Amino acid sequence: MLSEFTRHRPPAAESANPAAAAPQIGVLTSLRFLAAVWVVLFHLQLMGNTFLGPVFMTFHRLIVSGDLGVDVFFILSGFIISYTYLLRLGPKLNWPGYRDFVWARFARMWPAFALVVGLLGLWFVLGTVQHSVLDWSLQARAPDLSAWGLAKQLLMIHLWFQPFSDGASWFGPGWTVSAEWLAYLAFPVAALGLYRLRLLHPVPALASSLLLMLPIALIGPGQLVDTGRPYPYSWLVRILCCFLAGAFAFLAARNSDRFASRPALAGPAAVIGILVVVAFLLAVPAPGHGKVVVLVFPALLALLSLVRGRARAALCHPWLLAGGRASYSLYLVHMAFIYLYHWLTVEVLPSAGQLVRNVLAVATLGGMALATYLLFSYVEEPARKRLRAVFSRTVAPATAG
Repeated sequence: MLSEFTRHRPPAAESANPAAAAPQIGVLTSLRFLAAVWVVLFHLQLMGNTFLGPVFMTFHRLIVSGDLGVDVFFILSGFIISYTYLLRLGPKLNWPGYRDFVWARFARMWPAFALVVGLLGLWFVLGTVQHSVLDWSLQARAPDLSAWGLAKQLLMIHLWFQPFSDGASWFGPGWTVSAEWLAYLAFPVAALGLYRLRLLHPVPALASSLLLMLPIALIGPGQLVDTGRPYPYSWLVRILCCFLAGAFAFLAARNSDRFASRPALAGPAAVIGILVVVAFLLAVPAPGHGKVVVLVFPALLALLSLVRGRARAALCHPWLLAGGRASYSLYLVHMAFIYLYHWLTVEVLPSAGQLVRNVLAVATLGGMALATYLLFSYVEEPARKRLRAVFSRTVAPATAG
């Protein structure tokens, strides 16, 4: 039985057809939501003195590894972008194709990000009247609030000028937007080589993805090669290795029909793999030691993209799909509400009792959900469609990216 990627793979005569749109991969859309929630839980540890405390205590070792959700995002991006664009951009590099691809990614990322940056700029204006930028940003390094700093944020190049991610963005996780923007700009060039490997057998494809993940899994604070703290430009290694590993995971899934196995086993194998990863993260003594699990992320992603039957139906539940589509908005807005909660409990109500903190925590979670819905429904998606209409001739839109 042919895999989903084989069934939807455009024929050679159609691969250069710019109008051919890749179908949405529902399972991976849902995975985006789960990865976003993992990152949000990681940042919500600031609210450990609320009713969320027992959750954080029970699943502490899993939640403190929530920064691995960023690696999932980066691998997913490489997978989805390759799935959607490789056959269109890979044969040769041309200016119209490159322009329209970059514009499509800009339309997807920039409008919601620019709005959040603007609102957080006002937040900094308020906060830095009485506090230092470092204290108000809740980061290890103070972000640049100058006019040039604002320009870098709006151009999404704020991470490119410094060796460490802390303080690069006006809000902590915003550094990943700049990292992904760099990967998108480089993808049409990388596609020239990946396209020539499009028939690569799944075994060497997955082996390549594993090798690409080695620097991330083994080098860093608390890892096999313990650097004590993040080493300079580790963010660059992280985005490039994860993105390319995702691209090779796509090649493995695309050519899965060449592997002598039963496609029905993809679902059970993915479930077993996820359970092993969760059990390992719950067992490791420190978050840095758990980083080694990223080695299996590309293979798990390839397996998840091939699931069918009940597993596929469960992972494509409408609520999960809706969350996946709005995951970028959730990722952008959640830190703003954590900032607000911190300000209220530290500055406004420093002696608040347990009931007040719990009410604020509920309001924070509700605010995140409402802001995510509003940002996605009234900014991210409408702006993406309007901007895409400016250049819609060459490259079809990414359906899950």
